[in-house]
Amino acid sequence: MLWELAAIWIIVAATVVWFIRDERRLRFEKLNERARAYATAPAWRHQPAPIRRVSPQAAERDLTDIQRKFLEEMRRQRQR
Repeated sequence: MLWELAAIWIIVAATVVWFIRDERRLRFEKLNERARAYATAPAWRHQPAPIRRVSPQAAERDLTDIQRKFLEEMRRQRQR
């Protein structure tokens, strides 16, 4: 019976060690892949985003009907 318990614990310990070593190996491979990509990629690969210019007509189209009516009323009151 004692040898069966020892065999179980040996199997458990071997499985844990195997798992930890495999996880470390996977982490090292990912780090190595990232380092290789960083070392071989072009230095200035960043491209600035294009600047979008919003026309005044597009801004008015974004308003709802009630907002548009409110703004028109404000313009009329300002002109008085």
